Amino acid sequence: MKPMIEEINVATNTSFKVEAYYNSQYCEPIGWHIHPEYELVFVKNGSGIIHIGTKKYTYVDGTLLFLGGNVPHADFGNKDHSDNVEIVIQFKKEFLEEKLKVFPELGQIKSLVEKSNQVLVFDQEIKNRLEDNFRQFEALDDQGKLINLLNILNELSKEISYQSLFDTFTLKTFKKSEIKRLEETFEYVNTHYSKNITVNEISNQIGLTPNSFCRFFKKMTQKTFVGFVNEFRVEKAIELFQEENTSISEVMYKSGFNDPSYFARQFKRYQGQTPSSYLKQKYG
Repeated sequence: MKPMIEEINVATNTSFKVEAYYNSQYCEPIGWHIHPEYELVFVKNGSGIIHIGTKKYTYVDGTLLFLGGNVPHADFGNKDHSDNVEIVIQFKKEFLEEKLKVFPELGQIKSLVEKSNQVLVFDQEIKNRLEDNFRQFEALDDQGKLINLLNILNELSKEISYQSLFDTFTLKTFKKSEIKRLEETFEYVNTHYSKNITVNEISNQIGLTPNSFCRFFKKMTQKTFVGFVNEFRVEKAIELFQEENTSISEVMYKSGFNDPSYFARQFKRYQGQTPSSYLKQKYG
């Protein structure tokens, strides 16, 4: 799966899309992306750091989260264990506006979906309790999948054991043209992170002056573009360190850094330790 702007293609005879990603199937991470669809994500096990908007959330034994549309985020899954699976359910706002509102009995589910704009992270107990529901999607027909999804949403709507990452997420107030520019920026970084990226280059790519682009990116993400790129490259370095027989210098160049001291400083800034300390702690 190549890095891209994620477009969610829901079949005409269904209201939502379900995908399962197994560790046995090689799939290159998408990287940072944004899409208007709601997203419910189940990760069975393993640890990772979730990047959503300006927030980071660390999980240690899988995760279950629900986020609204137009929330910038990076990949959620991990490859810590061979039996891990990530199940992703995505649906458009029409599912809420046209389907759920027809039945007043589904008011709790409608309320849950609306809260997803705050990005909801559920606790381990509910994640483990609903694992079988998530795993059975592949064996169900379209009608069974809809009933199963409503069962999951019904259970989640009754839960009070969750963490809201945001009080509110303000990206919904931005123009479609601004969100489109942010999509293009993410796609460009996802594709070119290993090469030299300049503000002049990316601003020209999306049709803004360098100063206007810097203001635009800060407004949309609350981060500087240079800081975002450095953090993105450090995360790529972490991915590369998972491979066998990789040296620090090799990872440095592959992740887009060219200067060892700068790489070490940025790595420590975002990981809290130097690359050598990270490798020593991880592999001994």
